[in-house]
Amino acid sequence: MKNYLSLLLIMGLFSSSMAQTKLTGTVVSKTDGMPIPGASIIPNGNTTEGAATDFDGNFSLTVSAQEGIIMVSSLGYGSVQLSYSGDQNFTIQLEDQSTGLDEVVLIGYGTSKKRDITSAISTVSNVETIGSRPVATLNDFLQGNVAGVTVLQQGGDPSESGKIVIRGYGSISNENPLMVVDGVPYYGPAINPNDIASVSILKDAAAAAIYGAQAASGVIVIQTKKGKLGKPRISLDVYSGMQNATDLPTPLNAEQQANVYNMAADNGGTPRQSAHDAAQNPWGQTTRTNWMDAVFRSALLYNANVNVSGAGEHNNYMSSFGYNKREGVLEGTSSERYSFRIKSEIDLSDRLTLGENVYFSHTEAIGTNTSSGYSGTIMSAIYMPSAAPIYDDLGQFHGVAPYELAQFAGAYGDVYNPLALLQRPTTTSPTSFINANVFLDYKILDGLKFKTSYAYSSSQNNYKRFEPRRPELGRTNLINSLTQDYTTTNRWVWDNQLTYNKSFGEHHLDLTAVYSAQLTDYEYFSQRGEGFSNEDGFNQYMSNAADIKNPVTDVYEDALTSAIGRAMYNYGDKYFISASIRRDETSRLALANQADYFPSASMGWRISDENFFKVPAVNDLKFRASWGQIGNINSVGYYSFDVPLSTQTVIVGSDGLENDKGVYAGKQSNPNLTWETSESINLGWDASLFNNRLSLTFDYFTKETKGMILPGLEDKHQGTSAADVNGGEVKNQGFEFSASFNNTVGDLTYSLSANASVIDNELVNLDGYNKSGINFINHSEDNVRSTLEPFRSVVGRELYSNYLVPYLGIFQSQEEINAYTSNGNLIQPNAQPGDFMFKDSNNDGKIDNDDKVFMGSYQPDLTYNFNLRLDYKGFDLGLIFQGVSGVKAFNGYKYTAYNASLQGYNLDNKVLESWTPTNTNTGLPRLSTKDNNKNFETTSSWYLEDASYLRVKNITLGYNIASSVMDSVMQGASLRIYISAENLFTFTDYSGLDPEVGGKGLDVGKYPLSRTFTTGLSLKL
Repeated sequence: MKNYLSLLLIMGLFSSSMAQTKLTGTVVSKTDGMPIPGASIIPNGNTTEGAATDFDGNFSLTVSAQEGIIMVSSLGYGSVQLSYSGDQNFTIQLEDQSTGLDEVVLIGYGTSKKRDITSAISTVSNVETIGSRPVATLNDFLQGNVAGVTVLQQGGDPSESGKIVIRGYGSISNENPLMVVDGVPYYGPAINPNDIASVSILKDAAAAAIYGAQAASGVIVIQTKKGKLGKPRISLDVYSGMQNATDLPTPLNAEQQANVYNMAADNGGTPRQSAHDAAQNPWGQTTRTNWMDAVFRSALLYNANVNVSGAGEHNNYMSSFGYNKREGVLEGTSSERYSFRIKSEIDLSDRLTLGENVYFSHTEAIGTNTSSGYSGTIMSAIYMPSAAPIYDDLGQFHGVAPYELAQFAGAYGDVYNPLALLQRPTTTSPTSFINANVFLDYKILDGLKFKTSYAYSSSQNNYKRFEPRRPELGRTNLINSLTQDYTTTNRWVWDNQLTYNKSFGEHHLDLTAVYSAQLTDYEYFSQRGEGFSNEDGFNQYMSNAADIKNPVTDVYEDALTSAIGRAMYNYGDKYFISASIRRDETSRLALANQADYFPSASMGWRISDENFFKVPAVNDLKFRASWGQIGNINSVGYYSFDVPLSTQTVIVGSDGLENDKGVYAGKQSNPNLTWETSESINLGWDASLFNNRLSLTFDYFTKETKGMILPGLEDKHQGTSAADVNGGEVKNQGFEFSASFNNTVGDLTYSLSANASVIDNELVNLDGYNKSGINFINHSEDNVRSTLEPFRSVVGRELYSNYLVPYLGIFQSQEEINAYTSNGNLIQPNAQPGDFMFKDSNNDGKIDNDDKVFMGSYQPDLTYNFNLRLDYKGFDLGLIFQGVSGVKAFNGYKYTAYNASLQGYNLDNKVLESWTPTNTNTGLPRLSTKDNNKNFETTSSWYLEDASYLRVKNITLGYNIASSVMDSVMQGASLRIYISAENLFTFTDYSGLDPEVGGKGLDVGKYPLSRTFTTGLSLKL
């Protein structure tokens, strides 16, 4: 009996064990697929049978019930309930539950929650999508993404990237935002955008004042990716694609060129050129080349990035490798970048953390000149006669005419073969850059930390260009040459920081003190040699030159030391106040002026937390106000207070054959030069509505640059260039607005975002510029073929305003010319029907530069952006629309491409629409080899065009392979494939190649942006 009962007990226990159910699985973040350690798994509300996920997000538990429900939750994520039946394995994705207000924002020397910010700081949304867009730099990605941040694309040249302007121009001096990468000021080439985890833009002085003299143009704070807790992760991002230029101009064919110049000669009263006589030069009547097709191409681009990262309880690490290759749509132009980053942190104890961050890049970019009205590549493609082939019978580059027809060459002008201009020179320009940062973080007491970091960077550029002889007819040059430049820049930055962060009930205090020092060593060496007997590659070395020119050198040291203090306080997350002060001392100024102080203060009020404010739709509403002063170290020359002497080779001796070195004062010094200071006020509010689905931000700001540094006026009695002076004040004021809305309807998740900014720029005064009462700056260096000078900065108007003679139309008859008089005299006595009519603005009876008036600028009145993102059952669609309004560009291309009075160059075929007695409804003047009326030589508003545009900047369609499929490959793996189009459509009235001409808005055939199509994948293991 006893044995029988024992047997029944054993069978019962065995039966009970057989009835238990085993549940296993992995819990990951839905946002990035990373495992979530410590997530809680509770079956059927029974905490005794519950479990938590391990380091890799895995869990395993045994439950008594064969069917039921498990609850999965983790701090910062939304919880989910899942049913089970029998043994089961799960892959569980948790939604990130933090709201936008809980987002951690990068600020100067630290971070803060977005809800606590009291100054104008914007975070860049959708940074995670940067790998899906064919952008080589962060600058290009930023275009249109942030209100108040304008990216002026410098055309499509692969050797250039967009120029960032934050809240308008504040100076005519060098203005570039300060880049801060992982807490350290960064001065190197553009980093690999795939390394970037988050970006903040410090726009007002209160936010940027902690960077003092380096922050007048704003600060861009970047944090690179780091390892996340869990098992090691490998990410592979790859895309490739094709680029094309669109809406290119068309040159005249050979017969059209001959006819146009014959008509121009007749209209100008000059003899016809024999080169355009079909009987004398039948060669010139046959079209052999479309030079636009010859110089432009379909260009390829490639991008690959590999990232390996992970983290343990006491360490994290990340390493990445990136490769980007981009061919330019103009032959011979390209850019290539290799980059490598290794980054790690380790906790040696509960108090001590060590870390390092090393970034290396090797870049090479070959561009071309498209800003010259004489020898720009695109202009050369217009100028080159269509009768000329690319190569002659010997396979050499052909000139404007065959050698046997050299008597006709002069009729076509001094033109480069444009393809030879791109392909013939041998050019290399590699830059190797390394930036290494090490830091130590020590927790002294509860809430009190000390951090010291040391960053060292070194940049080496070796430029080499060999120019072979140009024997072909046109712009002949029988001297070959080699130019080699070597540039070395070494810099170190040492920061020591104390931070105290503590809460006392409703009181929260955050104190920061920093001492920073940095030193830069720069050296430049350039050598030119001419007269190489052999042009083969093995002979392209300086020692083989028959004539080695004197070298050119440049060298400087630049030191900056800074002491910084900041205090941030809030009471009950409702009332906020913040203040900072920074003392900078620079080697660029004389001893008495080397140091200056840059203070700031801001405050905020979260009215939505007040008892009297109970609006159910409003989740959060905060008002902000700030004031601050910052400096512009970039505007100060390295030795402006004591300019080094210049050297020049001079002739010594009566025979003029002995050369010697002369030393002279080329520029005056100014020991009284002081800092260029920017002062700003910002008023704004932030709101979150409808369960945090709708976010709104509004800012009004004024930004005044005082003591603007600019070159003084020369004193002709002294024979040297004038010293730099503190000579004016510039004011920017405007407002910014941004909005975003997120929602989910069934399986569809969508988000809409938009931003807009309006900025008014004004030169307030030029006090200190000179003592002669001149109230303008004449920007004569910005011109078209030394003839048209369209820009002037004058008190009361925008910097770089267009200063032009008003264009009134075209004289249709002699009667109209005769009727245009002043005091009985013809205002334009040299005009003929078909010539331009200009306004006599000053009523002096003639047309000249004194008739110029101001007509806007290239600075946009309004910049705006719209984003749409849709996610549905694994598919995602993103659209970006970006535009500007109120932009005026000076289309100098018209002067060079429509003007028959130059040197006989070929022209744009739009000149076929020029005025004739039978074609009067046109905007182009009559063709003439003589510009007696100065139709083209007058810097008039005929050249000025509205360059406003709306651009479909990007469309991306992606698909995430189902997790069940990827789990069969590797647990927790993900794969997204996508196609993307960049610069797909542009809606504009601008007649040039592209409305984004860059710079100040001067276009003489600028390298156009490309339409780009790519396809790629993102794989995470």
